[in-house]
Amino acid sequence: MQTNLEIHLLEQLIDVLQACFSVEEADTSLTPLMQQLFPKEVGAIYIASSSKNLVEAIATWGVQPLTSDPIFTCTECVALQRRQAHLVEDTYHGLHCQHFRPNSLAVETLCVPMMAHGEIVGVLYIGSLYRGRITQIKPLAETVAKHISLALANLKRRDTLNYLRRRDPLTKLYNRHYLEEYLEREIQQSERHILPLGIILVHVEHLEHFNDRLGHAAENHLLREMGMFLPSQIRASDIACRYRGDEFLILLPRTSLEITQQQAEQLRQSMKQLNSEYKEQAIRSISISCGIANFSEHKLTAKVVLRAVNSALSSTKEQGCDRVVMLSY
Repeated sequence: MQTNLEIHLLEQLIDVLQACFSVEEADTSLTPLMQQLFPKEVGAIYIASSSKNLVEAIATWGVQPLTSDPIFTCTECVALQRRQAHLVEDTYHGLHCQHFRPNSLAVETLCVPMMAHGEIVGVLYIGSLYRGRITQIKPLAETVAKHISLALANLKRRDTLNYLRRRDPLTKLYNRHYLEEYLEREIQQSERHILPLGIILVHVEHLEHFNDRLGHAAENHLLREMGMFLPSQIRASDIACRYRGDEFLILLPRTSLEITQQQAEQLRQSMKQLNSEYKEQAIRSISISCGIANFSEHKLTAKVVLRAVNSALSSTKEQGCDRVVMLSY
């Protein structure tokens, strides 16, 4: 039978999880609540990878180091293999999971699989330093695991939907909708901290030739290649988007005009080295033109910024292909 304190903490746990907007946000909220729910135990909440092959601890509590590995395969947990709670009342002689550390202080362990909609979400692991304790808390642990699994499954689904909403389905780069939201924030940041903002608008030239020669699927193949190529050429703090059709836009926060120009030129040169193959036919000699702009003045809007960088790209088309043209504001 659950005590009034446990019921109160469970209600608090449910409220916190329902208020979270992402799995990462839930991570930070779980540890203090688990510590209160199981104050005499050590434990961890593990969440399954997208492949369902690995689980990784996202929240831990109790004495450190943890009595269970921080990451392990699903086959190393008896509870996940059997899809039911696994209680070990004597860690010296019982059938404990492979992720349990035998030289730890825990004398009893409990693994409760966290399931939602028939799929593995993760596992709740609890270790006790006192004999007879796990049997007492097992019903509470199973209730907690149930609530956490449903909440995490919903958050993961929300994360997936947000990811899809922000991404171009072909290239997997950010889409124009997300770009415009992000650009507004970056402009505000640049104004607030008086920092430059570099922008490169990339145009893949003569894409229609690939379509005419190899078909529409070959054109899509090349665009997917661009989706992998561009992120490999920029910093983690930069952002690459599919702007429209055969154009891609790169935002470089806190980047001067000189560095923006250097980055665009490097992209142009690197693109020439990109060798792709479609149905055993080589796709070579891919060229790009880049219109670049750098903003250091205030009172700009995303519309003005995009108009300016489009103007820079238009200049490349007037002056000839395979070149970089810059504008400074």
